[in-house]
Amino acid sequence: MAQGMTRVDGSKKSSRGWLGPIKRDDGGVMTEYSIGINIGGKETLVPSLVPTLSKDEIEFLRTKEDAVPIPEVIQRKAADHAKKMIEQGKSPFYQQTKKKKSLIK
Repeated sequence: MAQGMTRVDGSKKSSRGWLGPIKRDDGGVMTEYSIGINIGGKETLVPSLVPTLSKDEIEFLRTKEDAVPIPEVIQRKAADHAKKMIEQGKSPFYQQTKKKKSLIK
């Protein structure tokens, strides 16, 4: 598995994420930018790159230095998105789905 394609918990990352691959200034590519948030009293790993972010918020994450904290508004959007997905019984992370082959030719 390519370096950077696993999360800290060992699970495999999507090569796409919710927003598609985002190229960083250092040449790297990010698709999730995982953060830990509290959901139901438990620290839960979720993506911070979610569909509800503004272009400015995406740019902040794309260019942020490691020591710079993630703004509360981005954390809140990530948490809201994750909770919505979990309530639907889905992973908060983007899941690549395989296209089903048609039985009709």
